[in-house]
Amino acid sequence: MKNIKFLTLFFCLLAVLGCEEEYAEYNPPQDNFEDISWLVGLNPNVGADTQFSINAETQISFFNLAQGANSSKWIIEEGNKFLKEGFKTNDSLPLFIDPNLGTTSTNGKAYVLFRNAGDNKVTLINTFDTPVTSNMSDTYKDHVIESITEENGVYTYQVDFLFDVYALLNPAFSVLKDDVEILNVTEDDMPSLEDEANWPVVEIEAATSLTFVDNSVVGRPNGGTWFIPDGVPSRVGAAQPANINFYKLGTFNAGTFRSLRAAPLPTSNTEKLIPLKVKVIQSSQPFQFDGVLKEDENEIISFRVNGEVNDFSGAESHFTVNVQNGAFNQDIPVALAKVREDNAIFIELSLAQPIYNSDIITVSYDGNGGLQSADNRTLQAFGPENVAMFFGGNVIPEKAHASFEEPSGAANRAFALNYFTGNGNIIDGPNGLYVYERVEGPNVPVSDGNASMKYSTLASNPIPNVNLWSFGLARIQDIPAGTYKMTYDIFIEPGTTLKTFRTEFNKPEFSRQIWDIENVERGKWVTVENQVVLNADITAADNLRFTFRPHALENVGVTGPQLLYIDNLQFIEIEVRP
Repeated sequence: MKNIKFLTLFFCLLAVLGCEEEYAEYNPPQDNFEDISWLVGLNPNVGADTQFSINAETQISFFNLAQGANSSKWIIEEGNKFLKEGFKTNDSLPLFIDPNLGTTSTNGKAYVLFRNAGDNKVTLINTFDTPVTSNMSDTYKDHVIESITEENGVYTYQVDFLFDVYALLNPAFSVLKDDVEILNVTEDDMPSLEDEANWPVVEIEAATSLTFVDNSVVGRPNGGTWFIPDGVPSRVGAAQPANINFYKLGTFNAGTFRSLRAAPLPTSNTEKLIPLKVKVIQSSQPFQFDGVLKEDENEIISFRVNGEVNDFSGAESHFTVNVQNGAFNQDIPVALAKVREDNAIFIELSLAQPIYNSDIITVSYDGNGGLQSADNRTLQAFGPENVAMFFGGNVIPEKAHASFEEPSGAANRAFALNYFTGNGNIIDGPNGLYVYERVEGPNVPVSDGNASMKYSTLASNPIPNVNLWSFGLARIQDIPAGTYKMTYDIFIEPGTTLKTFRTEFNKPEFSRQIWDIENVERGKWVTVENQVVLNADITAADNLRFTFRPHALENVGVTGPQLLYIDNLQFIEIEVRP
């Protein structure tokens, strides 16, 4: 008995076309023994499921390598086509459909063009005078189904190649105004600019929105993108209904929608025009401050208004920027006020003096600066409004330590690399009960990465005398001297009554921080913060010991079992005003 061999080859044009020229000169050897081998042109660099999931209009090459067979034939399903030899990579494959072949071919080579969407089968049947067998790998058992039967001394070997064919993408979508559908484009609709004069026109006020909804199903898309050149945002994903605002006066073509299918599915994308004109008229609403008041890294303060702003100049004196920081309490003059170059719904203010992220800053506008919207409204007075200050990134760049990502096998290390607790951490080792325990999602709360640190205690000992020591912070990167905002993400289970926890530094000098969590919302991740002043740099040579611990002295009256999780420790530099 002879064995089957399953070989895989590359597509010349991955997942789109097979190159017939790659195999044109291949012919199976003709020996005087019986063998049932075959070969299929697939991409061996991906898994079996991916190999047998393809786009419609894809060609795949099949080769019957059987030797000594009495008869052989390929069978395809109605709607799919056999191709003639001679096509090249960039050729239009339908031009090579073999009109002399229907759904059966006795050729040794079969170039199959898959046109049907859904489950598709290609069958190879060989017959022999003597028994045959196979030892095909289980890797392909869900996609290559073989059978061997005998009747009247004739042995029939049949193999079915099962493909999941993804139809060509065909976008469908709708557009809503005030939750009322104003446009519905189905898969059957093929909008064209040639018909632009007949497109519907929707009238909206400036600074209001339309809602764009992806209804695509054909081709099993797993993503999409809206391209709305005159909207804000002008490009947005379609995973959720997209509310897109319009600010400029005028009449505009809405744009296009791209339906896409991304890996691990067979990749493809198709765009369709949105056959709609948007007529933007002057808003009946006042032109006013709309939030997002913040300091950027370059110390420029910006805020949003509910409409695009025309270019202006000379309005600096109409803004009041008050800065407070301890004994400092001054109005700092605005050196320049202007429209943001890349987004005209924002106004930017550059100040005449430096500001610091420890400042408390408010901005006011007196309404007399002559600022006009693109639809000819006058910006109203506002303020004082608080500025969200810019804070830099975490000075602990390695998430592995700050977010407990690296495991350790020891209970006295809380199962986390570069942490230590001592043996007091073990509450009940045989039953896996520990005060501190590194845990991984998805069945436990995790805020950042794949792991968090669990703190749990029993009712009999709600606040045990156990510290979680970190020895890794300054080993990763030096921590410069300065004032820092420390933050933890914390998840406190409902029923936990802890009031505080403490952190401690042993370098550059001993310091302790008390964190108030008594009123922190339970049952969700919340970021809590504290402040520490480091009077000198901390380096790896200093052997920094940083400690986390709920302590009984700050939790008087706490009873019952306690359970919380911490994650994502951050040290963020605070700029101290000189």
